[in-house]
Amino acid sequence: MNWRVYAASVMGSSHRQNQLPCQDAFCYRHLGDRLVAVVCDGAGSAAYSEQGAALVAHALADRLATFITAPDENQLATLLGSVRETVLLQAQAREISAGDFACTVLAAWLGETASVIVHIGDGAAALSLDAEQHFSLPENGEYANQTWFLTSDDWREHLHISQFSGRATRLVMMTDGVQPFALNRRGDALFSPFIDPVLRYVQQVSEAEGSEALRATLDDPRTWAITGDDKTLLVALRHEA
Repeated sequence: MNWRVYAASVMGSSHRQNQLPCQDAFCYRHLGDRLVAVVCDGAGSAAYSEQGAALVAHALADRLATFITAPDENQLATLLGSVRETVLLQAQAREISAGDFACTVLAAWLGETASVIVHIGDGAAALSLDAEQHFSLPENGEYANQTWFLTSDDWREHLHISQFSGRATRLVMMTDGVQPFALNRRGDALFSPFIDPVLRYVQQVSEAEGSEALRATLDDPRTWAITGDDKTLLVALRHEA
C-alpha cells in the first residue's frame, strides 16, 4: 500500500439542532501505486441528499478505480455522465425527483506519473506534485451559498477537470464546511496554522488513529461558531516503504 488515507465526516451543529442527517460522504480506494478519492456534499435543500452523496461517492470511486492510467477529459465526462444516469435511474425507481439526490462532486485519481482532479460545485482540493502545489477551488454562483450539482441540468458546463503530470505525494480534500478554517482568507490556498499541525500529526499515526483525530478536530465545539455545516476532510499521503 503506497498511500495512507485519513478521512472523516461530521454532522454540522445546525444539522444537529434541526435533526437533519449528515449530508456529506466520502469514499476512497487503495490501488497500490494509485489512489482514488471522492468527496461529495449533499445539497441542504434536497430531501435525500445524504443518500445521493453516498451513492455518487461510491459509484464514482468504483468507476475511477478501473483506470490503470490517468483518464482523459472525454473518458471522465463519460464516466460522470454514467454516474449521473445511475442517480437518475435510482430516483426514477423511487418515484422522486433526481434533484432530491443533489450533491457536489470532488474526485481525484492519483498515479505515479500523472493525476487528475474532477470538480463540480464547491469544496476544495490541494494536490502536491513533486515540489509544487496545485488547487481545485470551489465554484459558487452570484451568491456565496449558490453552487452546482451532478444532478443539475447544466452539470456539464460546470464540470472542471484538472490534469497534472508528475508524481503526486499529498492530497487534501474538503467540503465547503471545512473551507472557512482550512483555506486562507482569499480562499485560494491552505491555511497553514490549521493544516500544518494536522499533517504533522497524521504522518506519525495509523490511518485509524489519524482519521479519529480528524473527526475530533472537525467536531470541536470551536468550529461551531465558524460554521454550522457538515464537515468532511480527507488527507492522503504517499507512504515511502
